[in-house]
Amino acid sequence: MKMRIKNLYRQQFVCLLTFLTLFVSSLSAQQKLNLAECRTLALKHNREVKIAQNQIVAAEHIKKSALTHYLPKISFGAAWLHTNKALQPLENNLFLPIVPFNAIDITTGKLNPEAFNDLQTAMNALVMNPQTGAPMVDANGNPIFKNYAMLPADKLVFDHKNSYLGRFAITQPIFTGFKITESNKIATRAHKIAQENELLTKAEIVAKTDEAFWRVVSLQEKLKLANAYESLLDRLVRDLENMFAEGVITRNDLLKAQVKRNEAKLKTLQAENGCALSRMALAQIIGVNECNMEIESENLQEAPETMPISLENEISSDKRAEIAMLKDKVAIMDSKRNIERSKFMPNIVLTGGYGWVNPNLYSGLKSEFGGDWSVGVAVSIPIFTWGERRHNLQTATLKRENAELQLDEAREMIDLQIRQNRYRYREVLKKVEMTKLSKEQAQENMRMANEHLVEGKSRLSELLEAQLQWEIASSEHIDALVEMKTTLLELDKSTGEIYNYLY
Repeated sequence: MKMRIKNLYRQQFVCLLTFLTLFVSSLSAQQKLNLAECRTLALKHNREVKIAQNQIVAAEHIKKSALTHYLPKISFGAAWLHTNKALQPLENNLFLPIVPFNAIDITTGKLNPEAFNDLQTAMNALVMNPQTGAPMVDANGNPIFKNYAMLPADKLVFDHKNSYLGRFAITQPIFTGFKITESNKIATRAHKIAQENELLTKAEIVAKTDEAFWRVVSLQEKLKLANAYESLLDRLVRDLENMFAEGVITRNDLLKAQVKRNEAKLKTLQAENGCALSRMALAQIIGVNECNMEIESENLQEAPETMPISLENEISSDKRAEIAMLKDKVAIMDSKRNIERSKFMPNIVLTGGYGWVNPNLYSGLKSEFGGDWSVGVAVSIPIFTWGERRHNLQTATLKRENAELQLDEAREMIDLQIRQNRYRYREVLKKVEMTKLSKEQAQENMRMANEHLVEGKSRLSELLEAQLQWEIASSEHIDALVEMKTTLLELDKSTGEIYNYLY
Protein backbone atom coordinates (compact mmCIF):
# COMPACT_ATOMS: atom_id res chain seq x y z
CA MET A 1 0.00 0.00 0.00
CA LYS A 2 2.83 2.38 0.89
CA MET A 3 4.52 1.72 -2.44
CA ARG A 4 1.26 2.48 -4.25
CA ILE A 5 0.81 5.80 -2.48
CA LYS A 6 4.43 6.68 -3.14
CA ASN A 7 4.05 5.92 -6.84
CA LEU A 8 0.90 8.05 -6.96
CA TYR A 9 2.76 11.10 -5.62
CA ARG A 10 5.64 10.55 -7.98
CA GLN A 11 3.15 10.57 -10.85
CA GLN A 12 1.67 13.74 -9.38
CA PHE A 13 5.03 15.58 -9.48
CA VAL A 14 5.69 14.30 -13.01
CA CYS A 15 2.31 15.69 -14.17
CA LEU A 16 3.06 19.00 -12.50
CA LEU A 17 6.41 19.27 -14.25
CA THR A 18 4.86 18.31 -17.60
CA PHE A 19 2.11 20.93 -17.17
CA LEU A 20 4.59 23.71 -16.47
CA THR A 21 6.71 22.71 -19.48
CA LEU A 22 3.73 22.68 -21.85
CA PHE A 23 2.46 26.02 -20.47
CA VAL A 24 5.77 27.76 -21.02
CA SER A 25 6.11 26.23 -24.51
CA SER A 26 2.66 27.49 -25.53
CA LEU A 27 3.59 31.01 -24.47
CA SER A 28 6.90 31.01 -26.36
CA ALA A 29 5.11 30.08 -29.57
CA GLN A 30 3.13 33.32 -29.48
CA GLN A 31 4.15 36.83 -30.51
CA LYS A 32 5.54 38.56 -27.43
CA LEU A 33 6.58 42.05 -26.38
CA ASN A 34 9.56 42.69 -24.17
CA LEU A 35 10.09 45.71 -21.93
CA ALA A 36 12.07 47.74 -24.49
CA GLU A 37 9.39 47.23 -27.15
CA CYS A 38 6.67 48.31 -24.72
CA ARG A 39 8.61 51.49 -23.93
CA THR A 40 9.01 52.27 -27.62
CA LEU A 41 5.32 51.78 -28.32
CA ALA A 42 4.32 53.88 -25.30
CA LEU A 43 6.54 56.79 -26.37
CA LYS A 44 5.22 56.54 -29.93
CA HIS A 45 1.50 56.46 -29.19
CA ASN A 46 1.12 58.35 -25.92
CA ARG A 47 -0.91 61.56 -26.18
CA GLU A 48 0.99 63.34 -23.41
CA VAL A 49 4.22 62.99 -25.37
CA LYS A 50 2.56 64.46 -28.46
CA ILE A 51 1.26 67.38 -26.39
CA ALA A 52 4.78 68.02 -25.06
CA GLN A 53 6.18 67.91 -28.60
CA ASN A 54 3.56 70.41 -29.76
CA GLN A 55 4.59 72.68 -26.90
CA ILE A 56 8.17 72.58 -28.18
CA VAL A 57 7.03 73.61 -31.66
CA ALA A 58 4.95 76.44 -30.15
CA ALA A 59 7.97 77.61 -28.11
CA GLU A 60 10.07 77.63 -31.29
CA HIS A 61 7.55 79.92 -32.96
CA ILE A 62 7.53 82.22 -29.92
CA LYS A 63 11.32 82.33 -30.02
CA LYS A 64 11.30 83.29 -33.71
CA SER A 65 8.60 85.87 -33.03
CA ALA A 66 10.76 87.48 -30.33
CA LEU A 67 13.64 87.84 -32.81
CA THR A 68 11.44 89.91 -35.15
CA HIS A 69 11.28 92.68 -32.55
CA TYR A 70 14.79 93.70 -33.60
CA LEU A 71 13.55 94.39 -37.16
CA PRO A 72 11.56 97.37 -38.46
CA LYS A 73 7.79 97.09 -38.65
CA ILE A 74 6.01 98.15 -41.83
CA SER A 75 2.33 98.97 -41.69
CA PHE A 76 -0.37 100.59 -43.81
CA GLY A 77 -3.30 102.54 -42.50
CA ALA A 78 -6.28 104.12 -44.24
CA ALA A 79 -9.29 106.13 -43.14
CA TRP A 80 -12.46 107.56 -44.66
CA LEU A 81 -14.42 110.35 -43.05
CA HIS A 82 -17.85 111.61 -44.12
CA THR A 83 -19.11 114.89 -42.69
CA ASN A 84 -22.66 116.25 -42.77
CA LYS A 85 -21.87 119.97 -43.03
CA ALA A 86 -19.44 121.97 -45.11
CA LEU A 87 -16.49 123.52 -43.29
CA GLN A 88 -16.63 127.36 -42.99
CA PRO A 89 -13.60 128.64 -41.05
CA LEU A 90 -14.74 132.33 -40.96
CA GLU A 91 -17.80 133.40 -39.02
CA ASN A 92 -17.88 136.95 -40.56
CA ASN A 93 -16.26 138.73 -43.47
CA LEU A 94 -12.59 139.44 -42.89
CA PHE A 95 -11.02 142.82 -43.81
CA LEU A 96 -7.29 142.87 -44.47
CA PRO A 97 -5.45 146.23 -44.53
CA ILE A 98 -3.49 147.16 -47.67
CA VAL A 99 0.07 147.98 -46.64
CA PRO A 100 2.38 149.97 -48.93
CA PHE A 101 5.37 148.16 -50.26
CA ASN A 102 7.92 150.34 -48.45
CA ALA A 103 6.37 149.31 -45.09
CA ILE A 104 7.46 145.69 -45.60
CA ASP A 105 10.91 144.52 -44.54
CA ILE A 106 12.26 142.81 -47.67
CA THR A 107 14.69 140.71 -45.60
CA THR A 108 12.06 139.15 -43.34
CA GLY A 109 8.89 139.66 -45.38
CA LYS A 110 7.16 141.09 -42.28
CA LEU A 111 5.56 144.48 -41.56
CA ASN A 112 8.01 147.14 -40.44
CA PRO A 113 6.10 149.51 -38.05
CA GLU A 114 8.95 152.08 -38.13
CA ALA A 115 8.17 152.73 -41.80
CA PHE A 116 5.05 154.59 -40.70
CA ASN A 117 7.21 157.15 -38.91
CA ASP A 118 7.75 158.58 -42.37
CA LEU A 119 5.01 161.20 -42.78
CA GLN A 120 4.60 160.59 -46.50
CA THR A 121 4.17 156.81 -46.00
CA ALA A 122 1.74 157.36 -43.15
CA MET A 123 -0.36 159.82 -45.17
CA ASN A 124 -0.54 157.44 -48.13
CA ALA A 125 -1.52 154.39 -46.07
CA LEU A 126 -3.31 155.63 -42.97
CA VAL A 127 -6.31 157.82 -42.25
CA MET A 128 -5.04 161.08 -40.74
CA ASN A 129 -6.87 163.23 -38.18
CA PRO A 130 -7.28 166.65 -39.92
CA GLN A 131 -7.22 168.48 -36.60
CA THR A 132 -4.16 166.84 -35.06
CA GLY A 133 -2.45 165.51 -38.17
CA ALA A 134 -1.88 162.17 -36.39
CA PRO A 135 -3.09 158.75 -37.63
CA MET A 136 -6.53 157.80 -36.43
CA VAL A 137 -6.95 154.60 -34.38
CA ASP A 138 -9.84 152.23 -33.64
CA ALA A 139 -11.19 151.19 -30.25
CA ASN A 140 -8.32 148.73 -29.79
CA GLY A 141 -5.68 151.32 -30.51
CA ASN A 142 -4.80 149.96 -33.95
CA PRO A 143 -4.22 152.49 -36.78
CA ILE A 144 -6.93 152.79 -39.42
CA PHE A 145 -5.79 152.16 -42.98
CA LYS A 146 -7.20 153.98 -45.97
CA ASN A 147 -7.72 150.82 -48.02
CA TYR A 148 -8.84 147.32 -47.00
CA ALA A 149 -9.26 144.04 -48.91
CA MET A 150 -12.39 142.11 -47.97
CA LEU A 151 -12.28 138.31 -47.52
CA PRO A 152 -15.94 137.12 -47.73
CA ALA A 153 -16.80 134.48 -45.16
CA ASP A 154 -19.31 132.78 -47.48
CA LYS A 155 -16.63 132.32 -50.12
CA LEU A 156 -14.17 130.51 -47.80
CA VAL A 157 -16.19 127.28 -47.54
CA PHE A 158 -14.82 123.71 -47.82
CA ASP A 159 -17.59 121.60 -49.23
CA HIS A 160 -15.62 118.32 -49.20
CA LYS A 161 -17.88 116.07 -47.12
CA ASN A 162 -15.80 112.96 -47.92
CA SER A 163 -12.17 112.87 -46.78
CA TYR A 164 -9.65 110.08 -47.40
CA LEU A 165 -6.35 109.32 -45.73
CA GLY A 166 -3.74 106.62 -46.36
CA ARG A 167 -0.21 106.05 -45.09
CA PHE A 168 2.64 103.54 -45.23
CA ALA A 169 4.66 103.70 -42.01
CA ILE A 170 8.00 102.18 -40.94
CA THR A 171 8.93 101.94 -37.28
CA GLN A 172 12.41 100.90 -36.12
CA PRO A 173 13.21 100.69 -32.39
CA ILE A 174 16.60 102.18 -31.60
CA PHE A 175 16.73 101.86 -27.82
CA THR A 176 14.11 100.31 -25.52
CA GLY A 177 16.06 99.82 -22.31
CA PHE A 178 17.06 96.27 -23.39
CA LYS A 179 13.44 95.08 -23.33
CA ILE A 180 13.85 93.31 -26.68
CA THR A 181 17.07 91.58 -25.60
CA GLU A 182 15.52 90.30 -22.38
CA SER A 183 12.35 89.21 -24.21
CA ASN A 184 14.50 87.09 -26.51
CA LYS A 185 16.27 85.56 -23.52
CA ILE A 186 12.88 84.67 -22.02
CA ALA A 187 11.76 83.05 -25.30
CA THR A 188 15.00 81.03 -25.48
CA ARG A 189 14.60 79.82 -21.89
CA ALA A 190 10.95 78.97 -22.49
CA HIS A 191 12.01 76.84 -25.46
CA LYS A 192 14.52 74.98 -23.26
CA ILE A 193 11.82 74.43 -20.63
CA ALA A 194 9.56 72.94 -23.30
CA GLN A 195 12.36 70.55 -24.32
CA GLU A 196 13.01 69.55 -20.71
CA ASN A 197 9.28 69.07 -20.22
CA GLU A 198 9.22 66.65 -23.15
CA LEU A 199 12.10 64.72 -21.56
CA LEU A 200 10.29 64.69 -18.22
CA THR A 201 7.04 63.57 -19.85
CA LYS A 202 8.80 60.73 -21.64
CA ALA A 203 10.44 59.66 -18.39
CA GLU A 204 7.06 59.61 -16.67
CA ILE A 205 5.61 57.53 -19.51
CA VAL A 206 8.51 55.09 -19.33
CA ALA A 207 8.06 54.79 -15.56
CA LYS A 208 4.34 54.21 -15.98
CA THR A 209 5.00 51.64 -18.72
CA ASP A 210 7.57 49.79 -16.61
CA GLU A 211 5.22 49.63 -13.64
CA ALA A 212 2.40 48.28 -15.81
CA PHE A 213 4.77 45.82 -17.53
CA TRP A 214 6.08 44.35 -14.28
CA ARG A 215 2.54 44.19 -12.90
CA VAL A 216 1.58 42.03 -15.88
CA VAL A 217 4.69 39.89 -15.47
CA SER A 218 3.95 39.46 -11.76
CA LEU A 219 0.37 38.37 -12.37
CA GLN A 220 1.40 36.07 -15.23
CA GLU A 221 3.89 34.35 -12.93
CA LYS A 222 1.28 34.11 -10.20
CA LEU A 223 -1.20 32.70 -12.70
CA LYS A 224 1.29 30.00 -13.64
CA LEU A 225 1.87 29.35 -9.94
CA ALA A 226 -1.89 29.19 -9.31
CA ASN A 227 -2.36 26.76 -12.20
CA ALA A 228 0.50 24.62 -10.92
CA TYR A 229 -0.92 24.64 -7.39
CA GLU A 230 -4.41 23.82 -8.69
CA SER A 231 -3.02 21.01 -10.86
CA LEU A 232 -1.17 19.66 -7.84
CA LEU A 233 -4.36 19.58 -5.79
CA ASP A 234 -6.42 18.16 -8.68
CA ARG A 235 -4.05 15.23 -8.92
CA LEU A 236 -4.04 14.82 -5.14
CA VAL A 237 -7.88 14.81 -4.98
CA ARG A 238 -8.11 12.22 -7.75
CA ASP A 239 -5.68 9.95 -5.95
CA LEU A 240 -7.49 10.44 -2.64
CA GLU A 241 -10.84 9.66 -4.29
CA ASN A 242 -9.41 6.34 -5.48
CA MET A 243 -7.96 5.67 -2.06
CA PHE A 244 -11.29 6.58 -0.39
CA ALA A 245 -13.10 4.20 -2.71
CA GLU A 246 -10.73 1.46 -1.58
CA GLY A 247 -11.22 2.39 2.09
CA VAL A 248 -7.65 3.46 2.68
CA ILE A 249 -8.52 7.00 3.93
CA THR A 250 -11.53 8.62 5.58
CA ARG A 251 -14.02 10.93 3.92
CA ASN A 252 -12.78 13.77 6.13
CA ASP A 253 -9.33 13.53 4.51
CA LEU A 254 -10.91 13.69 1.05
CA LEU A 255 -13.03 16.71 2.01
CA LYS A 256 -9.98 18.58 3.29
CA ALA A 257 -8.24 18.13 -0.04
CA GLN A 258 -11.37 19.13 -1.97
CA VAL A 259 -11.69 22.34 0.10
CA LYS A 260 -8.07 23.24 -0.65
CA ARG A 261 -8.67 22.53 -4.34
CA ASN A 262 -11.68 24.86 -4.38
CA GLU A 263 -9.62 27.57 -2.72
CA ALA A 264 -6.94 27.04 -5.36
CA LYS A 265 -9.51 27.35 -8.16
CA LEU A 266 -10.66 30.67 -6.69
CA LYS A 267 -7.08 31.92 -6.56
CA THR A 268 -6.62 30.85 -10.17
CA LEU A 269 -9.74 32.77 -11.20
CA GLN A 270 -8.57 35.84 -9.31
CA ALA A 271 -5.15 35.59 -10.96
CA GLU A 272 -6.74 35.29 -14.41
CA ASN A 273 -8.93 38.33 -13.82
CA GLY A 274 -6.04 40.33 -12.42
CA CYS A 275 -3.83 39.35 -15.32
CA ALA A 276 -6.49 40.35 -17.86
CA LEU A 277 -7.03 43.74 -16.22
CA SER A 278 -3.31 44.45 -15.95
CA ARG A 279 -2.84 43.54 -19.62
CA MET A 280 -5.64 45.92 -20.55
CA ALA A 281 -3.99 48.72 -18.55
CA LEU A 282 -0.64 48.10 -20.25
CA ALA A 283 -2.28 47.93 -23.68
CA GLN A 284 -3.91 51.32 -23.08
CA ILE A 285 -0.54 52.86 -22.20
CA ILE A 286 1.35 51.48 -25.20
CA GLY A 287 -1.56 51.89 -27.64
CA VAL A 288 -2.05 48.31 -28.88
CA ASN A 289 -4.92 45.84 -28.89
CA GLU A 290 -4.90 43.76 -25.72
CA CYS A 291 -6.01 40.66 -27.64
CA ASN A 292 -2.88 40.72 -29.85
CA MET A 293 -0.41 41.30 -27.02
CA GLU A 294 1.69 38.80 -25.11
CA ILE A 295 4.28 39.84 -22.53
CA GLU A 296 7.61 38.12 -22.01
CA SER A 297 8.39 37.00 -18.46
CA GLU A 298 11.99 35.90 -18.87
CA ASN A 299 13.31 39.17 -17.47
CA LEU A 300 12.03 38.30 -14.01
CA GLN A 301 15.30 36.98 -12.70
CA GLU A 302 17.08 36.69 -9.41
CA ALA A 303 19.11 39.51 -7.84
CA PRO A 304 21.68 41.02 -10.28
CA GLU A 305 25.31 40.02 -10.00
CA THR A 306 26.55 43.60 -10.48
CA MET A 307 25.07 46.63 -8.78
CA PRO A 308 23.40 49.28 -11.00
CA ILE A 309 25.06 52.63 -11.68
CA SER A 310 22.36 54.49 -9.76
CA LEU A 311 23.30 52.61 -6.58
CA GLU A 312 27.07 52.90 -6.58
CA ASN A 313 28.09 56.12 -8.37
CA GLU A 314 27.81 59.59 -6.88
CA ILE A 315 25.18 61.30 -8.99
CA SER A 316 24.28 64.99 -8.97
CA SER A 317 20.65 66.05 -8.78
CA ASP A 318 21.33 68.44 -11.69
CA LYS A 319 20.80 65.52 -14.07
CA ARG A 320 17.08 65.71 -13.36
CA ALA A 321 14.90 67.54 -15.88
CA GLU A 322 13.04 69.23 -13.04
CA ILE A 323 16.26 70.94 -11.90
CA ALA A 324 17.05 72.12 -15.44
CA MET A 325 13.52 73.54 -15.73
CA LEU A 326 13.85 75.38 -12.41
CA LYS A 327 17.22 76.82 -13.49
CA ASP A 328 15.61 78.16 -16.64
CA LYS A 329 12.78 79.56 -14.53
CA VAL A 330 15.31 81.48 -12.40
CA ALA A 331 16.87 82.88 -15.60
CA ILE A 332 13.42 83.94 -16.83
CA MET A 333 12.78 85.72 -13.53
CA ASP A 334 16.10 87.53 -13.98
CA SER A 335 15.04 88.73 -17.43
CA LYS A 336 11.63 89.84 -16.16
CA ARG A 337 13.33 91.84 -13.41
CA ASN A 338 15.56 93.50 -16.03
CA ILE A 339 12.47 94.36 -18.09
CA GLU A 340 10.94 96.09 -15.07
CA ARG A 341 14.23 97.96 -14.55
CA SER A 342 14.20 99.05 -18.21
CA LYS A 343 10.98 100.98 -17.58
CA PHE A 344 13.14 103.63 -15.86
CA MET A 345 14.99 104.20 -19.17
CA PRO A 346 13.90 106.17 -22.26
CA ASN A 347 12.48 104.59 -25.42
CA ILE A 348 13.80 105.86 -28.74
CA VAL A 349 12.06 104.95 -31.99
CA LEU A 350 12.82 105.94 -35.58
CA THR A 351 9.74 106.48 -37.73
CA GLY A 352 9.18 107.21 -41.41
CA GLY A 353 6.60 106.78 -44.09
CA TYR A 354 4.59 108.15 -46.98
CA GLY A 355 1.00 109.39 -46.80
CA TRP A 356 -1.84 110.43 -49.09
CA VAL A 357 -4.76 112.75 -48.37
CA ASN A 358 -7.90 113.76 -50.26
CA PRO A 359 -8.82 116.70 -50.45
CA ASN A 360 -5.30 117.56 -51.48
CA LEU A 361 -3.84 119.81 -48.77
CA TYR A 362 -0.80 120.35 -50.92
CA SER A 363 -2.74 121.79 -53.89
CA GLY A 364 -5.56 124.07 -52.82
CA LEU A 365 -7.81 121.37 -51.35
CA LYS A 366 -8.60 119.93 -54.73
CA SER A 367 -10.66 116.74 -54.89
CA GLU A 368 -7.63 114.59 -55.59
CA PHE A 369 -5.00 112.66 -53.70
CA GLY A 370 -1.82 114.41 -52.70
CA GLY A 371 1.05 112.87 -50.81
CA ASP A 372 4.38 113.43 -49.11
CA TRP A 373 6.99 111.47 -47.18
CA SER A 374 8.10 112.08 -43.61
CA VAL A 375 10.78 110.88 -41.19
CA GLY A 376 11.28 111.48 -37.49
CA VAL A 377 12.59 110.26 -34.16
CA ALA A 378 10.28 109.74 -31.19
CA VAL A 379 11.62 109.74 -27.64
CA SER A 380 9.58 108.73 -24.62
CA ILE A 381 11.03 109.41 -21.18
CA PRO A 382 9.00 108.29 -18.15
CA ILE A 383 9.34 110.82 -15.35
CA PHE A 384 6.77 110.19 -12.64
CA THR A 385 4.35 107.25 -12.32
CA TRP A 386 3.43 107.38 -8.62
CA GLY A 387 5.86 104.57 -7.73
CA GLU A 388 4.34 102.02 -10.14
CA ARG A 389 7.69 101.05 -11.70
CA ARG A 390 9.41 100.77 -8.32
CA HIS A 391 6.70 98.45 -6.96
CA ASN A 392 6.79 96.29 -10.10
CA LEU A 393 10.59 96.02 -9.82
CA GLN A 394 10.36 94.92 -6.18
CA THR A 395 7.71 92.34 -7.11
CA ALA A 396 9.93 90.93 -9.90
CA THR A 397 12.89 90.76 -7.49
CA LEU A 398 10.85 88.78 -4.95
CA LYS A 399 9.62 86.39 -7.65
CA ARG A 400 13.20 85.78 -8.73
CA GLU A 401 14.17 85.06 -5.10
CA ASN A 402 11.27 82.62 -4.76
CA ALA A 403 12.38 80.79 -7.92
CA GLU A 404 15.89 80.43 -6.45
CA LEU A 405 14.42 79.07 -3.20
CA GLN A 406 12.33 76.56 -5.14
CA LEU A 407 15.47 75.40 -6.96
CA ASP A 408 17.38 74.89 -3.69
CA GLU A 409 14.46 73.03 -2.13
CA ALA A 410 14.08 70.78 -5.18
CA ARG A 411 17.77 69.86 -5.02
CA GLU A 412 17.48 68.93 -1.35
CA MET A 413 14.34 66.85 -1.94
CA ILE A 414 15.91 65.01 -4.89
CA ASP A 415 19.04 64.22 -2.86
CA LEU A 416 16.83 62.85 -0.10
CA GLN A 417 14.80 60.86 -2.63
CA ILE A 418 17.97 59.30 -4.06
CA ARG A 419 19.15 58.20 -0.59
CA GLN A 420 15.74 56.76 0.28
CA ASN A 421 15.54 54.79 -2.98
CA ARG A 422 19.06 53.44 -2.48
CA TYR A 423 18.13 52.20 0.99
CA ARG A 424 14.94 50.68 -0.37
CA TYR A 425 16.76 48.90 -3.18
CA ARG A 426 19.28 47.35 -0.78
CA GLU A 427 16.40 46.22 1.43
CA VAL A 428 14.61 44.67 -1.55
CA LEU A 429 17.77 42.79 -2.57
CA LYS A 430 17.87 41.31 0.92
CA LYS A 431 14.16 40.53 0.67
CA VAL A 432 14.70 38.68 -2.62
CA GLU A 433 17.42 36.60 -1.01
CA MET A 434 15.25 35.78 2.00
CA THR A 435 12.12 34.90 -0.02
CA LYS A 436 14.22 32.70 -2.28
CA LEU A 437 15.48 30.81 0.75
CA SER A 438 11.93 30.58 2.14
CA LYS A 439 10.72 29.20 -1.18
CA GLU A 440 13.44 26.55 -1.22
CA GLN A 441 12.68 25.62 2.38
CA ALA A 442 8.95 25.37 1.66
CA GLN A 443 9.64 23.20 -1.36
CA GLU A 444 11.83 20.89 0.71
CA ASN A 445 9.22 20.85 3.47
CA MET A 446 6.55 19.84 0.95
CA ARG A 447 8.77 17.03 -0.32
CA MET A 448 9.39 15.76 3.19
CA ALA A 449 5.69 15.98 4.10
CA ASN A 450 4.91 13.96 1.00
CA GLU A 451 7.41 11.27 1.94
CA HIS A 452 6.23 11.18 5.55
CA LEU A 453 2.62 10.78 4.42
CA VAL A 454 3.64 7.87 2.20
CA GLU A 455 5.50 6.30 5.10
CA GLY A 456 2.60 6.92 7.47
CA LYS A 457 4.60 9.29 9.70
CA SER A 458 2.31 12.33 9.16
CA ARG A 459 -1.26 13.21 8.33
CA LEU A 460 -2.77 14.53 5.13
CA SER A 461 -3.38 17.94 6.75
CA GLU A 462 0.37 18.41 7.14
CA LEU A 463 0.91 17.83 3.41
CA LEU A 464 -1.87 20.25 2.53
CA GLU A 465 -0.34 22.86 4.85
CA ALA A 466 3.10 22.29 3.32
CA GLN A 467 1.69 22.72 -0.19
CA LEU A 468 -0.03 25.95 0.86
CA GLN A 469 3.16 27.28 2.41
CA TRP A 470 5.03 26.45 -0.80
CA GLU A 471 2.43 28.39 -2.81
CA ILE A 472 2.64 31.37 -0.42
CA ALA A 473 6.45 31.37 -0.38
CA SER A 474 6.59 31.18 -4.19
CA SER A 475 4.12 34.07 -4.47
CA GLU A 476 6.12 36.19 -2.02
CA HIS A 477 9.29 35.49 -3.99
CA ILE A 478 7.58 36.68 -7.19
CA ASP A 479 6.46 39.84 -5.37
CA ALA A 480 10.00 40.45 -4.15
CA LEU A 481 11.46 40.04 -7.67
CA VAL A 482 8.91 42.46 -9.12
CA GLU A 483 9.50 44.90 -6.27
CA MET A 484 13.21 44.73 -7.04
CA LYS A 485 12.49 45.80 -10.63
CA THR A 486 10.12 48.62 -9.69
CA THR A 487 12.40 49.89 -6.90
CA LEU A 488 15.31 50.02 -9.33
CA LEU A 489 13.05 51.97 -11.67
CA GLU A 490 12.31 54.50 -8.92
CA LEU A 491 16.03 54.75 -8.18
CA ASP A 492 16.88 55.38 -11.84
CA LYS A 493 14.07 57.92 -12.00
CA SER A 494 15.36 59.82 -8.95
CA THR A 495 18.96 59.89 -10.22
CA GLY A 496 18.05 60.74 -13.83
CA GLU A 497 19.41 57.48 -15.23
CA ILE A 498 15.93 56.80 -16.57
CA TYR A 499 16.62 59.30 -19.37
CA ASN A 500 19.02 56.74 -20.86
CA TYR A 501 16.00 54.50 -21.48
CA LEU A 502 14.53 57.03 -23.90
CA TYR A 503 17.12 56.61 -26.66
